[in-house]
Amino acid sequence: MLNVAVVGLGWWGKQIVSSLKDSKTINVVRGVDINLDSVRDFANTHGLKIDNSYDQVLIDPNIDAVILVTPHLLHEEQVLAAAEANKHIFCEKPFALNAESARVMVKSCKEKGICLGIGHERRFEPALEAIKTNLDSGDLGTLIHIECNWSHNNFTKNVASGWRKDPKQAPAGTLTALGVHITDYFQSIAGPVEKLRALTTHRSDLFPEDDVVAVQFVFESGATGLMCNIATTPFYSRISVFGDKGWAEARENSNVDIPEPATLTTRWLDEELTTQTYASTNVVKLNLEQWADAVEGRGAYRFTSEQILHNVEILEAIVNSATSGEEVFLRK
Repeated sequence: MLNVAVVGLGWWGKQIVSSLKDSKTINVVRGVDINLDSVRDFANTHGLKIDNSYDQVLIDPNIDAVILVTPHLLHEEQVLAAAEANKHIFCEKPFALNAESARVMVKSCKEKGICLGIGHERRFEPALEAIKTNLDSGDLGTLIHIECNWSHNNFTKNVASGWRKDPKQAPAGTLTALGVHITDYFQSIAGPVEKLRALTTHRSDLFPEDDVVAVQFVFESGATGLMCNIATTPFYSRISVFGDKGWAEARENSNVDIPEPATLTTRWLDEELTTQTYASTNVVKLNLEQWADAVEGRGAYRFTSEQILHNVEILEAIVNSATSGEEVFLRK
C-alpha cells in the first residue's frame, strides 16, 4: 500500500480521509494542519498521527506521498518541496493560479520522476464516463458543442473571510471551486481550448464577490462550448454534449460529498429518447486509487501532465478575459 500524509484537514481534507477509510491501495497514516485542536477528534477517530509541520512529513521515510488539500497560493511551494524530497504528489485543484507556476511545478515533478495526481474527480463519474465512451466510440458522431451549468450555494454558508472567498486565491467567483472541474472535463472530451471569452458579475449580496462566471469556448477541434457557475443559487448540475448523430445530457441532484444518483438522457437520429440512472460511487476514492496504482507501477493515470498544465492555462485565460472584457487566445 501507498503510505500517504494528508496536508490540510479542513472540510475537503476530512472528506478525502473518510473516502479512503476502506482503501486497499492507500494508507493515510499522517495528517498535517495548522490548527491541531480543531482536528484532534477527527484524527483520533481515523487513527491518524497529526502535527503542524509539513517539513516533518517530507523527511519521514515512512511517507511515500503527500495529498495536498491546502490554499491555492501554497501549492507551488509545497509541490516543489515534495518533489525535492522525492515524495509523490496528489494536489487538490486548482493545481496553480497561473500557467508559469504550473509549468515550474510540472517540470520539477518530471525531472524527479514524481507521479503527479490532481483532484478532478468528475472524470470518474459514471454518467460522464458514459458520455465520453459514446463520443470515443463515434455513437454521438462529430462533436459540435458542449455546455454546462454547475452551480450551488454551499459557499454562502461559510464565513465570508474564508480563503475560498478571497479573490486573490479564488478569482472569478466559483471558478476555482466549480469551474476548473468542468474545464478539465471539457478538455478531456473536446481537446485543447483555442480561445475563450469570460464574463463575471455580482448579482447577490449573499456572496461577497462576483457570484456568476460565464465562459464561451472555441476548441482547437472547432467545437464550441459554454459554461456557467453561480455561487448563490441552490444546487444545479447539467452537462450536455451535442454531436451530429445524437446528444447526451447528464443531470445530478447533489454535490460529490452527498451520495445521490445521476441521470443520463440521450437522443439519437431515429429520435429515440433513452434515460439511464447511475448509482452514486466514490469518485474521490477512484481518482486517488488510480493515481496510487500509477505511483506503484500498476497502470496508467487518466490525467497527463500536459492536461494538468492546460487546465491552469484555461483558468488563467478565464481570469484575464473576465478582467479585460476581451477574447483571450490560448493557442495561435
